[in-house]
Amino acid sequence: MKSIIRNLLLFVAVLILSYITAPYFGSWYDKFSPQYGSWIVSKDYAVFVAGLPVAYVFFTPFLFELFGTVNKRKWILWLMIPPALMWIEADRYYLYIPIIVGLVGFFAAQIINLIIKKFRHPNPPMVVK
Repeated sequence: MKSIIRNLLLFVAVLILSYITAPYFGSWYDKFSPQYGSWIVSKDYAVFVAGLPVAYVFFTPFLFELFGTVNKRKWILWLMIPPALMWIEADRYYLYIPIIVGLVGFFAAQIINLIIKKFRHPNPPMVVK
């Protein structure tokens, strides 16, 4: 039960980080697939909306690989289905971008885990009371 709650909290963190960083990911994605505003929606809002799934695809494998518990790869797989379906339906031409962004998030977490393992002391010093 603890692992489910922890993974749900990680999912909430992914959503919050995606919302916060969406303009940055959207401006990057705008260079590949230009976003155009209209009389209803401004260009800034279109860039923000385009950046949400890109940020989500980055942070999901990144946070779950760093902090996930039991079945973290299954969580990643299930949480990647909605953005994959969205990209297949909306923008098939740029389907490689979320794949690359997700792999970058995954391998960045793997590298951070390796660095932490390398510098972790095998036997922590004992504290004398």
